[in-house]
Amino acid sequence: MIAPESTADGVAGVHAAAAWAGRARPEWFEVPRYGANALPISDGGRGGAWYVEGPFGAGVLRFYRRGGWVARLSREHYLFTGVSRLRCVRELRLLEELAGLGLPVPGPIAAAWWREGPFYRAALLMQRLPARTDLMALVHAGVDDVPWEAVGQCIARFHRHGARHPDLNARNVLRCDDGGFAVIDWDRGRREGGPGRWCGAELDRLERSMLKHRRQVQVQAIHAGMARLRAAHAEALR
Repeated sequence: MIAPESTADGVAGVHAAAAWAGRARPEWFEVPRYGANALPISDGGRGGAWYVEGPFGAGVLRFYRRGGWVARLSREHYLFTGVSRLRCVRELRLLEELAGLGLPVPGPIAAAWWREGPFYRAALLMQRLPARTDLMALVHAGVDDVPWEAVGQCIARFHRHGARHPDLNARNVLRCDDGGFAVIDWDRGRREGGPGRWCGAELDRLERSMLKHRRQVQVQAIHAGMARLRAAHAEALR
């Protein structure tokens, strides 16, 4: 459930997750207000993301950015077709659903959007996961030491609930402080009725991302690790 909040100058709307209804503020989306409590995230992605500290605790503030050829026209503007179809609102709703199922995702706080004629810009504020590193970094640190089975079991938890990730790559799978794994960046994600052939396609995409960024890691080692991951994933889905 999303509740609309009050707005500030230039902000068309702020929508809070149910847990933050009545508390989310437009100024939470203004990076300069955080001062030294804002740290840009430069590793991976398309930029426009910050680690922030505020009344909500440790958070991640992400501004939506385009990739590919369309970014040549505009990196941050999207066609406005209604509040319910805003990318930030849809991602916030999905995160609420997944978190409500007990799945390891960032806790959603609020989404904001700015109208500019027929277009809009958007941002999403989430709670920061207590994560140590990502799967790609684990592969580089020691491919044979990666807990492949645990990664496969984590992904299977999402697939059992029909949670379809838009871009399952090794940077979006995080190793948390408690030793478990979490999955981030659910923009354009959605729920299916249950597991299907798409699950295997997501694992294929995950493997391709590791092969693309493997540096000195042997291809055969990644194939072997993914075989272990797939076996654990299949077992967890039974």
